[in-house]
Amino acid sequence: MFNGMGNSISSMQDAIERIQNASDGNAFKTAIGAVRAYMKDLGMDLPSLMELERRAYYLSNEYSQKDTREKIEDAKNRVVEYLLEMMDRCTGEKLLIQVLENFYLFLENLFEREPHKNGGIQKSQLECLKIKNEYDVQHLLYAYLKPLYPLARLEVNEDTGYGTVRADIFLDSGHVIEVKCTRSSMTLKKLVEEIEADMIHYGAQNICFFLYDREKIIENPLNFKMSYEAKMKEKKIHIIIHQSKIL
Repeated sequence: MFNGMGNSISSMQDAIERIQNASDGNAFKTAIGAVRAYMKDLGMDLPSLMELERRAYYLSNEYSQKDTREKIEDAKNRVVEYLLEMMDRCTGEKLLIQVLENFYLFLENLFEREPHKNGGIQKSQLECLKIKNEYDVQHLLYAYLKPLYPLARLEVNEDTGYGTVRADIFLDSGHVIEVKCTRSSMTLKKLVEEIEADMIHYGAQNICFFLYDREKIIENPLNFKMSYEAKMKEKKIHIIIHQSKIL
C-alpha cells in the first residue's frame, strides 16, 4: 500500500514528527515508508506493521482536494496516536525491567539495614528470614511489585489450547513473570530446559524470567541474559538475574 522509504528515522519521536510534518499525500506516503522501515529495524512483529498500515489508510477524493487533505490529516492523527501508544508501552516495559533489576535494593534495605532502635522490629527477627526456594522469592517479589502493579495476580492459569500453563506473577494478558530459584540439586542444563519450555508455552508477548540464582550456577550472567533475550523473534524475552549475597 505505502512503499516510500524516505530518510531513515532515528527515534519514535522522530517518527512522530516526520508524520506530523508531512505536507501532502506523497510526503505522508514517504513518511509511512520510513516509519515502517524503522519499526522493522526495532524488530516489531507483523501485526504491529499491519496496524500501522491500517491506521495510515485513507481514500482520496478525486473530486475534492479539500476532502482529501482532511482525510490525510485524519490518517496522520491516527498514526501519531498509534506511535504514542507504542511509546507508552515501551516506557512501561523499561520501567518494569528497571523495577525487577532493582529488587536487590529492596532485599538489602529490608534485611541488611539496621531497624530503628525504638521500633518493634528487631534485627534478630529479620535474620530469621531466609530465601530457601522459589516460593519464598515469589512471595517477596509479589509484595514488592503489588504497590506498583495493583492488578497483579499470583499463579494465574492460561489455557494454551494444548495444555495449561501457570504464570507465577500475572501483570496483564501481555506481561507475565516466571520466577526461578536455583537449588543445590539443579544443574545449569535443567534451568535452561525450564526456561526454554516456558518461552514456548506462555501466550504473553512479554515474558520476564526472574532468576534468583541462589546457588550461583550461572557463571556469566551477562552472556546468559543476552543469549536468551535474543532467542525468540515473535516474543520479547527479558532475563533478570539476581545472585544472592547474604540470604
